[in-house]
Amino acid sequence: MAYIVITGSFPAHVGMEVGKKFLELEKLPDYIETEHVFNTAAGDYAFFTIYKIEDDSKYFDALKAITKRFSGYMDIVGYKYTLHPVLEAKDALSMVGLG
Repeated sequence: MAYIVITGSFPAHVGMEVGKKFLELEKLPDYIETEHVFNTAAGDYAFFTIYKIEDDSKYFDALKAITKRFSGYMDIVGYKYTLHPVLEAKDALSMVGLG
């Protein structure tokens, strides 16, 4: 099982534009599960999205699909996002001989 975390933000005044774009964009493939979406506001709106990919062999395809979807927001002024490939602690520990 693998995870991808997206963090990002956008100015409050483009919120409606972001919402409309969200509805227009192609949905993610079924093998990508949205685990959690968190939102907060402190001037700009910020978001944190956790995607779960059950099948490790689909991880690269998931990276491409998520990047393609989030690239759809690039024309919105002030919209920023970062894609974070992440490991669970148990998997990271096993990489250094501790798991």
